[in-house]
Amino acid sequence: MFRDNLKEQIEYKGMIIKELAAKTGISKRTIDTYVDSRAVIPNAEIAVKLAEALDTSVEYLVKGTESERKLDVFPQKQKNYEKYKKILHDLDLIPENFLPVIEAILHVTAKKLSEQTEN
Repeated sequence: MFRDNLKEQIEYKGMIIKELAAKTGISKRTIDTYVDSRAVIPNAEIAVKLAEALDTSVEYLVKGTESERKLDVFPQKQKNYEKYKKILHDLDLIPENFLPVIEAILHVTAKKLSEQTEN
């Protein structure tokens, strides 16, 4: 479970292992042992460094749940990530000069749907 949660959080944060290694001071090779098929579980000190660098809790990395004090400002964010992962991936492929148009379309659509449900 630690391995899967760590991999998911790295992906969720849009990081690569090399970046995580630089941010934590933990070698890339060591982090690789936590995310590959060996699925080594780190000691508490390293788990804390990983959690802090990934803006999550050790509890999430170990159990897949967040404690109340470490909950994200947007509690649905982690849950919705899986649902919207493909859309986020596709957005990363679009040139930046197109993003304001896509954002405007999204906001207008959301506003219209919100108004329809209110009536």
